[in-house]
Amino acid sequence: MDWSRTKTILIWAFLLLDLFLFYQVYVTRISLWNDKEVAQGEKWNMELYLNQQNIALDTEVPQETPEMAYLDAEYVGISPINLLELPGIQATVEKMSLAARLDPPIQIRGQLTPNELLSQIGPRLMYAEQYGPDSYQSNQSRLLYWQVHEKMPIFVAPLEVYLENGAILGYRQTFFHVREQKGGRQVISGYKALLSLVEKQIIQPGERIENVSLGYYGSYDADIQALAPVWRVVHDGKQHFVNAFTGALERAMVTQR
Repeated sequence: MDWSRTKTILIWAFLLLDLFLFYQVYVTRISLWNDKEVAQGEKWNMELYLNQQNIALDTEVPQETPEMAYLDAEYVGISPINLLELPGIQATVEKMSLAARLDPPIQIRGQLTPNELLSQIGPRLMYAEQYGPDSYQSNQSRLLYWQVHEKMPIFVAPLEVYLENGAILGYRQTFFHVREQKGGRQVISGYKALLSLVEKQIIQPGERIENVSLGYYGSYDADIQALAPVWRVVHDGKQHFVNAFTGALERAMVTQR
């Protein structure tokens, strides 16, 4: 065997491999730089446009545009047998939720974060680990949480925790069993969702945009439904949901804080 020739071939092979890997890293970085430049340009253009429309943007708009898919969601309720396993609650099963009064109430000691408070309720609450806080829409008498899927809130599955005089009095909970559909794709940006609402004159001149967040939403009230990826936009205490694939208004759901 000609070891000198073999050594030369191996050196060239490793050199070509290094060049290929360097090219792959270069292409990836260029793509990331381009994406960041596009996102930054979109942000500047949107902020300028909103300023021209006399609309205040009082929140950070998430710049991530991940791949998401529709969810199949089924409301199956919480069985009476499971309720018997929860100590210290008096529960009433409603159409799409469970209303529970804590008996006795839980006294809150010290300043607790929403997650710490949820941990305190945990023994008296089913599926507590599957909820995350919505600190924006919470207040001193009510803390709002949403059921989450892959860290994304499901805006039709709230957990409302009621407080009074330094105590947790009870809660109202909706919970879905969810399964992700096949065929995920990249969502539009939060700025495109804002633009859609401004162009439809849903967000009016003189208003303030207070919160923009990505999650899931269903546009009808049913035990079984498909949940679409949406951008939730809160403006002047009202909220609207924009389909994160098409930019269409999912539902003109207006609530007051």
